[in-house]
Formats: sequence, structure tokens, C-alpha cells
Amino acid sequence: MDTIASIASNVAVPVLKQLTYVLLYNTYVTNLENEVQKLQREEKEVRHTVEAAKRNGEQVEDTVRDWFTRVRAAIEEAQEFLRHEEQERVGCLDIYSKYTFSQKARNLVDHLSELRQETFDKVSYRCALKCNVSSASRGYEALESRSAMLNEIMQALKDSEVSMIGVYGMGGVGKTALVKELAWQAEKGGSFDVVVEATVTSEPDVRTIRAEIADGLGLKFDELTEMGKACRLRQRIRQEQSILVILDDVWGKLDLTEVGVPSGEDHKGCKLLVTSRDLNVLNAMLGAQKVFRLEVLSESESWNLFEKKGGEAAKDDSIQRIAKKVAENCAGLPLLIVTVVEALKNKDFYAWKDALEQLTNFDLDGCSYSKVHSAVEQSYEYLESHELQTFFLLLGSLGNYYSIKDLLVYGWCLGLHKNVDSLADGRNRLYKLIDNLRAASLLLEGERYQVEALHIVRIVAAAIASRTKPFFTMQRNTELKEWPRMDFLETCQHIFLDWCYINELPEKLECPTLKILQLCSQGNYLKLPENFFVEMRELKVLTLGGLNCTPSLPSSLGLLTNLQALNLCKCMLEDIAVVGELKNLEILSLEKSELIEELPAEIGQLIHLRFLDLTDCSTLRVIPHNLISKLTSLEELLIENCNIQWEVQGYKKQGNDSSLSELGSLHKLTTLNIHINDASVFPRDLLALGKLHSYNISIGNGWNSIGVESGFFKVSRVFKLNPSMDPRILVDYGIKMLMNRAEDLHLAELKGVREVLYELNDDGFSLLKHLSIQNSDDMRSIIGPIEWAHRDHAFPNLESLILHNLSNLERICSGPLPAQAFTKLRVVKIKGCDQIEFVFPHSMVEQLSELLEVEICECKFMTKIVAEKIKEDDSETDKIQFLKMRSLTLECLPSLVSLSPEPSVNNNTIQLFTEKVEFPNLENLKLCSINVHKIWDDKLSAQTSFQNLTTLTVDGCERLAYLFSYHVAARLVKLQHLLINSCKLVEHIFSQDGNTDNVRLARKSVPTEMGPIFPNLETIVISEMESLKSIWPSQLPQNSFSKLKKMEITYCSSILNVFQSHVLDKLLSLDSLDVWYCDALEFVYEIEGGINEVDIQLRALSLGHLPNLKHLMNKDPQECVRFENLSMVKVTTCKSLKHVFPLSMAKDLLQLGVLEISDCGVEEIIGNEHGGGEEQESPLGLVFPKLACIKLLNLPELRWFCNKNHYFRFPLLNQLYLVECPAMETFSHGILRASILRRIYLNEKGDQSHWEGDLNTTIRKIFTKVSLEVRIKCAKRRFKPKRFIDV
Repeated sequence: MDTIASIASNVAVPVLKQLTYVLLYNTYVTNLENEVQKLQREEKEVRHTVEAAKRNGEQVEDTVRDWFTRVRAAIEEAQEFLRHEEQERVGCLDIYSKYTFSQKARNLVDHLSELRQETFDKVSYRCALKCNVSSASRGYEALESRSAMLNEIMQALKDSEVSMIGVYGMGGVGKTALVKELAWQAEKGGSFDVVVEATVTSEPDVRTIRAEIADGLGLKFDELTEMGKACRLRQRIRQEQSILVILDDVWGKLDLTEVGVPSGEDHKGCKLLVTSRDLNVLNAMLGAQKVFRLEVLSESESWNLFEKKGGEAAKDDSIQRIAKKVAENCAGLPLLIVTVVEALKNKDFYAWKDALEQLTNFDLDGCSYSKVHSAVEQSYEYLESHELQTFFLLLGSLGNYYSIKDLLVYGWCLGLHKNVDSLADGRNRLYKLIDNLRAASLLLEGERYQVEALHIVRIVAAAIASRTKPFFTMQRNTELKEWPRMDFLETCQHIFLDWCYINELPEKLECPTLKILQLCSQGNYLKLPENFFVEMRELKVLTLGGLNCTPSLPSSLGLLTNLQALNLCKCMLEDIAVVGELKNLEILSLEKSELIEELPAEIGQLIHLRFLDLTDCSTLRVIPHNLISKLTSLEELLIENCNIQWEVQGYKKQGNDSSLSELGSLHKLTTLNIHINDASVFPRDLLALGKLHSYNISIGNGWNSIGVESGFFKVSRVFKLNPSMDPRILVDYGIKMLMNRAEDLHLAELKGVREVLYELNDDGFSLLKHLSIQNSDDMRSIIGPIEWAHRDHAFPNLESLILHNLSNLERICSGPLPAQAFTKLRVVKIKGCDQIEFVFPHSMVEQLSELLEVEICECKFMTKIVAEKIKEDDSETDKIQFLKMRSLTLECLPSLVSLSPEPSVNNNTIQLFTEKVEFPNLENLKLCSINVHKIWDDKLSAQTSFQNLTTLTVDGCERLAYLFSYHVAARLVKLQHLLINSCKLVEHIFSQDGNTDNVRLARKSVPTEMGPIFPNLETIVISEMESLKSIWPSQLPQNSFSKLKKMEITYCSSILNVFQSHVLDKLLSLDSLDVWYCDALEFVYEIEGGINEVDIQLRALSLGHLPNLKHLMNKDPQECVRFENLSMVKVTTCKSLKHVFPLSMAKDLLQLGVLEISDCGVEEIIGNEHGGGEEQESPLGLVFPKLACIKLLNLPELRWFCNKNHYFRFPLLNQLYLVECPAMETFSHGILRASILRRIYLNEKGDQSHWEGDLNTTIRKIFTKVSLEVRIKCAKRRFKPKRFIDV
């Protein structure tokens, strides 16, 4: 029984379950309808929550988005089921249908119920803020300089070793716009996962900075303390694998730990980009590893930005001219440009004029300058010290010209530099102040000795300075029409009249508070009134220039007891004894003044004098004995270009001449500049020379005239020695000290000296940067033989080596090279050293890693540049690399075979360059009078040494048969300038694979693998090539010569034409063509066969001394060749030329402005077409809309401008020269209009002219007059009395 019951149960339960679907069919369908309604209500409620979150700027969670998708799909499925079920119910449902519908409804109910019961912890989240504004809204315009800097910064950000980058520049230069654009690009391009920005400002609030960064990360702080918030921010930033944090407008030290920004090793994925106005903030206070300075815009970029911002207003023809002037006066500052252009949009012409007036007059109160003014003044206020602020205001009062010497004097005498005890220390402090102002972006970048500021910065500085220290300044070369008012002079502290035109001086200048007076007059040598200085007792600095101070300086000068600096420059002086009364004088300069022969003894009373300058006092002969030794406070003495008669050492004293041995009494002397013609007057073993910090001393004759280079950079210690008059001076201890400590050393006419090391110095010249030796016949080497040459410190800092006229020099180094020798050498120049066979030993090349320039000239027996490798050399490779060399000059080297140790000789052909010597960065190559057959291999490899070559000069290489194979030319992709001269054997510049016999190959097919030839070449100059027949390759791929702008061909006596047909469509940039003295030239353009239409871009054409030139083109181009850009044509001494332009060419000369034809055989300017016959042509209307000047000079066969009956119009013609053209009967036969022409000039000077109301009538009158004069002259000769003939 149990078994039966169990079986019944197992069967009945499933049957009943399936039967339930049929019985409860209506219930399941109803439940489904209800569940759909419930889920729709649930979806609506959730959607309301989502929309509220969106309104708060939050992002919807992905799980919620997925739920919406699934809900929408489920509801659509349920509704589709219910529609289908309703359609089926219309009929009679069988049991199976009810079962299946019911089962489906039940499943849908369960699915919808599950969706409805799903819950969310949150439906949205706050996302990190994104940069989502346009470039215009960010204030950025894609200008070339800005785009270049953006790219540089982006590259720096990719450097794993760089964690912080700085950008600095003056206020208004566009730093904020630049970094905002970079943030947008970095975020858009995916360079960083997250980019956040914060503005720091001059008054930084750490909480605000932290909050801006947190907003960018979507971070909310729950912490109560500032430290806790910083830790939370730091933790959040570390969660990002790659994040860029931008801190804009930083003015001082910012504690990144306090803010909560990790840097460096703390989180390598976090990069910081910081902007500031001050470099010192970025470097010293924040530790930026890489820094970029953002400069002002160039003139072209300023106008570009002005146009973009000004829109149609800047393009309006009536305004554009003044708009460009407005843009020019915006100092390249984007802030000022945008401010001005926004204010002027949609304004009338008068508003633009007013804006220009404000800008040119620097109206700082005007709306245009207000933002820039406040930006500069804010930078001034945040300068790091009162000393720096005072120095900035001093620059503002000076005007446009800043002299380092003057700045030192002003700072010293005004007490600007605190805790400075010597002029040398004061100079160092001055350099530091200049550097700090550059770092603060208030001075432009430049050399240390060049100080320059933007004009707007100078104006703001002057405005600030005038509030506290009134000053009066006149710019150089301007005229002083009247002196300031008396009430102003009473409070004035500085007067700067810098080489102005001054008509007169007042009898007395009442300036009781004046501290500085600069009074330099142009040209008229004004006389100083006797009482001129009576009312300026506080004066500390006095500069007088170009004044007549004869017979003596004004006695009132002696009243200036506070005077510390006196500069008498280019003045006429006689009696200057009153200077001795200025007991507090510390600085005295008589530079370029005309003195009497003897310096007054009263100068010796100036016991506080620190600086004495007698430079260029050419009339000074005598310095009284013991005067120099009395100046015991002297720190700097300058006696250059003076003919002082010094006492000869070792002879009994005669006369009052001073002795150079007095220099030994000047224990404080640190700077000495002096030229001594006679070496015998130089004191022996003068130990004081060893204490000099700076010197420029030349001993011996010839240094002023020889003109040998002094090196690239300004150096502190320069010594020039020519001991020819006293060779014993070389062993003097003082001389050896000067040589040992020199940075720039020049030696000439050394007798008995065979080597520099170690005869002249056995310490290796460790400080020397520039060495020049000349005219020393005994010199054999620079570094001595092997037993002396094992010193690691031989020339370790030498940067330039110049050797001239060392006729017996054999080697630079006679033995193994010391380890550190020449490692910094950048320039080598050797000239007139006949015995030297090579420049560099093979072992030396590896040490020349810094070499930039090599120039070798006139070395008769030099065969190679690099010597063979010797057995002792342990270098691993035979390949020689000059990795940094930029310039190579080889000139007049008749024995030179190759640059490499082993010359390349193929088929008795000597090749200069081989693959064994590489110059991967060579830019300039000059070869003159080199007897090689080939410059380089015809199959130059792709990894060539010349891929960066930009300038090539080949001159006087008489064995060359050609210059380039196609392969070589295709490799010189960066060549810009090509000069070829006096290569007598060259018939073809280009040869295909060295085959000079097959240059006129079929021009139809160009090898597909061949790249363009010279795609960046801009200029070609070809001269004195007497065998040259063709210039161009016979095959030219696309883009060949596409940038060629200028071409000059002179003295090429064999060339028949300049351009062939296959070249014309390649020269798309050719702007200027000069062809002179080519005797065989018949045509400029040779056209062969059919030719496609070509627009010649030529603007200037100059042809001269071409005796066989017949036409510009060998045949009529049938209007296929157009010269629509030609603006200037000059043709002279072309006797075979019968007309200048064919008619088809003349039709297109719409830009022609100047036409000059002289000394030619032309009969007309516009002539018949080639082979055109005499058939009648219908008249054409020809307009020359820009032709303003026509010169027809010495044309005996010229009869008319054009012989045909065409119409001519010259709307701008206002100059017509008709000189010695006796056959010209009329200008033209058709209708002629030259509406503004009012005279015809009859000579080249233009002082003789004629006019009869119109052009044709005037020419006919001139012709009639000339014909009459000729007939009269002939008649006179015919009827001249015989006695006159006999005489």
C-alpha cells in the first residue's frame, strides 16, 4: 500500500502543479498587470531621486543605470506579453495555450517583483570636476610661441625624473591661459587620469587652495582639523595612478605638506605644474626641477592675436592701419592686447585714435593700461627686499639706456648696497639684483652685461619712482627746449640728460636736494658757467659729457664736498686741479676726454679714490712720479689706449715719468686694465699682479691692429703678450702669474719657444678658456713631448684654440694626450701653419665631445684632419664621431686628401668624406680650394652625417667634376643655402649616380623610391663656373626645390639657359632671380614640347651683361607660363635683346611696379610673339595697375614701347625716365592713358624734364627736337671750314 501511495503522490503533485497554471490563468495575468504598475511607480520614484542628484551635479551610479535598463526591458517585455495575450483571448483559448500564457505570466511576475525589491545604498556620486570650457573661454589662442612651449612642457611632464615644473613670466603675459589650455589638453588627451587646478594668489589661503583641489577630485572633508583634511587630501591624491596638480599664480613659499599635496618620492604618479612671476619662487622656495620662461609675443604674433580677438573690426580697411599701430604699442602682452581690442570692438575711428594716443603717451590712468599697470606695480610691491625695490625705481628714473658701469656707480654712491666693502663686492651685488629682477620678470632675459626692460615696465617704474624721489629725464638724442620749473628743481633728486641736444646752460642750477646729475651734451661743447654747482651741495654723482671745460673746470665744483663720483666723458679739459679738492671722491673717470699731456699732481690728494679710468685719453702722456703710489685706496685702475711714457726699468730716473712699479704700493688693487707698448718698462717680479681678480693687460706692439678673436664670452682675466722687443720677459715671475691665471691668453712673436706646455707653464693652464698664438716660427707643438705630458690638468677648461702663422708647428700634441686635456674645447681655428700634417691625433678625438666649430686654412702640407690610429691607442672602434660639431671650414689646403685617417680612393678619384668620419649635427660646411675629385660617396647612406646640413659653400675646388649625385642630393633634406664658385671642371652640378655623360636623360620617369631634392633650399648662388652647362637634375621628384626663394648666377660663360621646362612647376617659391655676365646665355627659360599651365612666382628679375641673350623664353609659351607676381624688372647691357616681354607675358604683369632697361639693343619693350609674322592682330587692352616707375636709359635702337595698336593704361605711373633714346618716335600707337604722369625726365639725376600735356605728344616733341639737333650737328660737320678740320 505504501508503495502505491508513494507512486500516486509523485505523479499527482506535478500534475496538480501544471493544472494550477490553467486554473489560475486569470489570476497570474491580473498579478502581472499589477506588478507592472508597481514597478513603473518604483522606477518613477528612483528616477526622481536620480534627477535630483543630476541637478546637484552628481553622476549616476552604474548599478542604477543598469537597473533602469533592466527595468525598462522587463516592463516592455511584460507589456508586449499582455498585448499578445489580449489578442489571443478574443478567440477561445485551449488548455495548452492557457497553460503556456499562465506560466509566462507567472515568470514575468517573479522577475518584475525581484527588480522592484532591489535596493541601492546610493544612486549617485560626486565626480571630479572637469575642464569643460572652450579655448576662447579659457583665454587661450594657439600662437606659435605658445604652442611650442605647450609641447615642451608636455614633454617635460612625461619625464619620470621630473615631478615639479615651473612656468614664470611678467604679469599679463598669459601664464594662466597657457596652463589652463595645458590642463584641458592633458585631460582630453589622456596624458593624466585626473587634472586638478588651484589658484594661489599673492595672499594664499591654504584652506581655499585645498578646497579647490578637493573639488577637482570630488572630495568632501569630514575631518575637523586642518591637518586631518590635509592628510585626507594627500591620501585621495595617492589613490590616482596619474594626476596633474596645477598651482597657478604662486607668489612665495607654499608648504605643500600643509596643503595636502604629495610630491616627488611621496607619490611618483603626481606631477606639479606651478606658475609664478618670480623664478626664485619656483627654484628656491618650491624646488622646481624644470622651469620655462614665458616671453611677450612677437610683433607678428601680437597682430595675429589682435586680429583673432578683434574679428571683423580689425579687418576693416578704414581701421586696419591704425589697428596695427595699436597692436604694436601693446608691448606683446596678451592681457593688454585683449583688454584694448575688447574695448574697441564696434567703436568708431575716433575711439581707435584715442586708444592709440593713450598707448603711445603711456597714459597709465587710462583704461587700456590699468590692468597692466596694476600687475607691474604688484610685482614691484612683492619684490623680496627694499634694496631690490629701490634698484627697480632707480632703473625707472634712468630712461631707456642702462649702463652696468653707471648702475654700479649710482648704487655705490647712494648707499644702495648694504654691507659691501669693495667695488668688486658692489658689482657682484649689482649682478645679483639684476638677476633677481629678471627672475621677477621685470627685466628681459639677456647677457649679464645687457640690462633691458619692456617699455611699459620702465614707465610704471618711473611713475612709482616719481612719487618719492622726483627726477627729470630726457631720452638720448632728444632736444632740451627748456629747463624744468624752479619749484620742481628744488625737490628734484636725479637729473639724467643722456647725450641730448642742449642749447644753453643756466648760470646756476638751483637743486639743493639733487643727488645725481648726468649732463651729456651732443656736439656743441657747451661752456660750463663758473657758478653752475653753487646750489647743489648734496650732489653725490656728477657726470659731464661733451662739454668745454677749458681753460679750467668751474671753481664751484670744489664746493661739492659730498661728491663721491665724477665722470668727465668726451670733454675738452686743460686744468682739472680743482678735482683734488674733492676729498671724498671715490670714483673718477676721464674716459675719452681731451686732456693736456700731464695729469695734475693734485689727483694724488684723493686718498679715498677707489676707481680711476683714463681709457682712451689719447693726448695724455705723463702721470707724475709717485702719483699712483699715493692712491692707496685704489681698487680698479683702467689705462687703456693711452700713450703714457713710463719710466724704463733698470735705468736712472729722468724727468717726471711714473713707474709701473708703483703698482706694488696699491695693496687693494683688484682690477687692472692697461696697454704697454714697450715690454722693457714692465716691472720685474711684481707680486701685486698675483692679487688681481680681474685684468686686461696687453704688452707689446700690434694688439690693437691684429684683430685676433678674444673668444666667445666675456672673461675676467685677459692677457696679451708680444715679447719680441724683450724676450727675457717670458721668465719674469709676474708675467708667469698673469699667464697662469689668465682665462683669455694671446701670445705673439715668441722667440725660442717650441711648446706651450711645459715651457711657458708647467701647471697645465687649468683656468684658461681661450688661447690664441700667432706669428711664432719656433713653435713646434702646443703640448710638449711624452716625458712632460702625463698631467691630467692640461687645458681642462679650454674652449677655443686659435693658431695663426706658426710656420713650423708640427703637432698640437707631441705625445700621448693627458686624460682631461681639451675636454671642453668648442672651437679650433688654424691658419698659415704649413708644416702641420693633421689637426687631431686619433687618440684625441674621443676627448673632443664638445667641439662645435673647426676652421682650417692655408696649411700647405696638411693631408688629413684626423691622424692614423697608432698601436698604443686602445679605442675599441675605428669610426670617428664629432657629435656636436656645427660648423666645418676647410680652405686653401692643397695637400688635403681626406678627413679620415685612411683616404678613400676609387678609380684614382679622391673622396673627401667617408663613412669612417661622422658629423651627425653639422650645419655649415665650407670647402675652398680643396684638390679633391669628389666631396662624398655617390651612394650616401640614409644614416648620413649631413642630414642636418643647412649651409654649403664650395669654392675653388678645381678638380671636382660635379657636386651631387641624386642620392646625395636627396639626403641633404635640410639644406637651405648653397654657394658654388670657381669650380672650373664642373659642367653639371647634378649627376645621376656619378654618370656625368648622361645628364640629359628622359625626364618622363622619376624613380618612385627617390625623395625630393633639396626640399628646404632657399638660396642658390653660382659664380665663375666657366664650364657649367646645366644647373638642374634631369629628373625632379615632387617637392624638389619647393622653398627656393633667391637665385644668383654670375660669370658662367658656358650656360645657355637657366630653367628648363621640367623645372618650372617645381619652383613655387622662387622670388628673386639675378643673372649677370653669362656670355653664352641665349634664353632665361627654355621651353620644350607641350607644357602644362604654370604660375611663375618670381617677383624680382635682374639681368645684366648678357651679350647673347635673345629672349626671356626660347618660344612663345601660349599663355601657359604666367608671371602674375613680377614686380621689378631690371635689364642692362644685353645687346642682342630686341624686346623685353612677349605680348602673352605682358598681359599678366599686374604686379609690375618698376621697369628699368638700359644699354640694350631693344627696339621695343613689348614685342611680337616668336614667329608671329606680320599678320594684323585685333587690339588688346593692357593695364599695368601698379607700374609706377619706368626707366629707359641709353637705348639707341628703341623706337616705341609697343609697335602694335594695343590700348595701354598706367594708372599709377608717375616716373618715366627717357635718357639717350634718340630713335624713340612715340610711346605706343593705340589709346594711351597715364593719368598722373606729369613729366618725362631727360637725365638720370632727374633735374631735367619735359612735358607737353600727354605722354605720346611729349615723346614726339622730344624726338623732333633730338632729330633737329642731330641734323644741325651733321650739317655743321658737313660745312665746317677746312682750316678747322685740318686743325
